[in-house]
Order: sequence, then structure tokens, then C-alpha cells
Amino acid sequence: MNKKGSEKTRHVVAWLNKAEWDQVRDYLYSMDSSLQRFALERISAWRARCANSFPVAVDCTADLVRCQVRDRSGQLTGDDLTLMYGTALVRFVNLITDQHN
Repeated sequence: MNKKGSEKTRHVVAWLNKAEWDQVRDYLYSMDSSLQRFALERISAWRARCANSFPVAVDCTADLVRCQVRDRSGQLTGDDLTLMYGTALVRFVNLITDQHN
């Protein structure tokens, strides 16, 4: 069966629609920790829906935002924060390099 030139390729994604995607993106980059936590919960749900095909950029961004939220909460010591940020950055590098192999 031939595809027509105007026919678009469809991809299955974890988010409901573009509005949900935009909302989560806006909440992630908000300075309001409660909005960021909401966005992180949505991303966790998305990750559960499509664990094997989850976008690396979204996953790594969520890890770094999670570090920021925990940092601003003041509940962690300097060493804990260093480990948390370091782990997020190492994971980012590993995911990026793993995709290129």
C-alpha cells in the first residue's frame, strides 16, 4: 500500500494532547515549586506509559528539575545535593551517548 505525499506519519506518545505537553513544559520552567512538582508527577505517569520509548530530553530535564525542587526545599545537605545533581548529569551523558551507539 502506497502512502500519499500529504499523509503524515503518526507517532504514539504518552501525553494526551499538545495542550497537556505545553502545560507540563510551562510548569517545568515555572519558578513555582508546586507547579514543578505537578509537572514531575505527570512526567512520571508518562514514563510509566511508554518506558522503552520515552524521550531522553524529557527524562533528563525532569531529573534536573527534580534536583532544583529538592534544592529549594532546603531539606537536603550540600553533599546530598551534590550527589543528586551529579547523578542527574551523569545520567544525562549516559543516555545521550547510549543513543548514539
